[in-house]
Amino acid sequence: MNPTAFKALADALDRQFQAPARASKLLPPVMANEPLPELVITGPINRVMELEGKRWATEFVQALGASIRNPKVVAKAIADLTRYAAQQPASVASGVNIVIDLLKEA
Repeated sequence: MNPTAFKALADALDRQFQAPARASKLLPPVMANEPLPELVITGPINRVMELEGKRWATEFVQALGASIRNPKVVAKAIADLTRYAAQQPASVASGVNIVIDLLKEA
């Protein structure tokens, strides 16, 4: 084995037995019960994009199947859809908001 390969192997073995780095320094802490963003829908609404947002949100809810009867699942679905809509253009958010309103009424 040449000296470079031997040195690389020795370094790899040394790192294997060292204490791992703390994960808290690498990842920011996750807040429990993080507040949901406010959906602000402004400007002109593109009807095609609104229908796409509504279609996507409807498929998301349909994918939950029978578990949608559980109130905790409904609350999580509303939170997930709200977070998604907050990151989308206003037209898509408008379509997703239609499904969110329906879930809140049920």
